[in-house]
Amino acid sequence: MRTILFEGATRRWALGVALLAGLTALLVSLAPFAGAQDNPLPPHWFWGTHLESYVGDEVVAVNQDDIQVGSSTVDSEGSWTIAISPDAARTVTLRLITDSGIRQTDLLDVIQGGFDAQGLSITDFKHRVADEIEEVGETLAVRIIARLHPTRASRTLEFNLRVNGVDIDPPPRARFLGPSLATDRWFNSSDIDAGDGYVVRIIACKQADDDVIFGLRVEGYDDIIPPRRRVASTTTHNRWLQSSEIAIPLANDNDDVVRLGRGDIGCTAEPLAP
Repeated sequence: MRTILFEGATRRWALGVALLAGLTALLVSLAPFAGAQDNPLPPHWFWGTHLESYVGDEVVAVNQDDIQVGSSTVDSEGSWTIAISPDAARTVTLRLITDSGIRQTDLLDVIQGGFDAQGLSITDFKHRVADEIEEVGETLAVRIIARLHPTRASRTLEFNLRVNGVDIDPPPRARFLGPSLATDRWFNSSDIDAGDGYVVRIIACKQADDDVIFGLRVEGYDDIIPPRRRVASTTTHNRWLQSSEIAIPLANDNDDVVRLGRGDIGCTAEPLAP
């Protein structure tokens, strides 16, 4: 009888050891999974500044499978932010979508989490999407920019052209309007090489209330006065102000165009479509 009881106890002990060993193996196998759940990879924060020319436009993130995994709208300060989970993408391409087309970045790594010390700027969106080039056609999107010059005589205005968010460099030689500028007369800058074969001039006129309005002159087309085109006489800071976006077409041979000449129309002209 004692021998039978001893053998039963031995079998129960062996079964318990085997069960414990199996449970231990299971916990070991699940440990990496549990650790991954407790400590998931943090999202990678992509962000940027200096997109003041694209306020209201959208920046989207597309992963390696061409699936959109995030988006952001450019705010009034020209900034945007997108958080991408490493579970959603290994790499992404960021695309800036505007009325004038789509520009995108190189491939960007997502696996390394955190927040970049230095955000992306318009210069990082350096590739145009080929399909959009065909859709947009032969136009170029630009903005006129102007400011009170920080060191010249009081209320001297400096102006330039901003193409795809980048200011023309070097700026046009004739780009200053002094405080003694005649009223109700249109003046124009020297030629500006806007790239892609476009050569334009900025035109400007001071109104009786000392506000200055700006427009664009493109050979073969009417002078273009954008809806947002004014530097008010009450402006006191020297930050760059920008006009509405202007889509300028390629030049043609049309001679029957509207030109805002010196004093013949004054500064009351309405915006003109190209």
